[in-house]
Amino acid sequence: MMKPYYRSSDHAFNLLHGDTFELLPQFSFKFDMIFADPPYFLSGGGISVQSGKVVCVDKGEWDKSMSQEDINAFNLKWLSLCRDKLKDNGTIWISGTYHNIFSVANCLTQLGYKILNVITWAKTNPPPNISCRYFTYSTEFII
Repeated sequence: MMKPYYRSSDHAFNLLHGDTFELLPQFSFKFDMIFADPPYFLSGGGISVQSGKVVCVDKGEWDKSMSQEDINAFNLKWLSLCRDKLKDNGTIWISGTYHNIFSVANCLTQLGYKILNVITWAKTNPPPNISCRYFTYSTEFII
């Protein structure tokens, strides 16, 4: 049984906390819209700067780096579940960085989704380029 992590006072909105692969199959209805912010697979011991201090960017086991084949398999799996739970005229919005969004787009195409737009969020406060080995990473995308 699904227990809301948060429920609005009018009961019109529920927020669930859990594993997508366990929660999605439990819904007995289809959605008009799904918004997803899947893992970016960046937790591999990297560092960044927050408030002037060097910090580890590892978010947890769910965000650990994987092979490209494993990332594609993961994306195909959750996107297939979403497709099964979307109404015929439903929409899905997916946010991500270049680390994962291209795999997501390829999987959407492979599964027969129609990509209508790609929105670019240009960050006004990107993380600093402390390694000086790359351009400053300053955008995210929504498909």
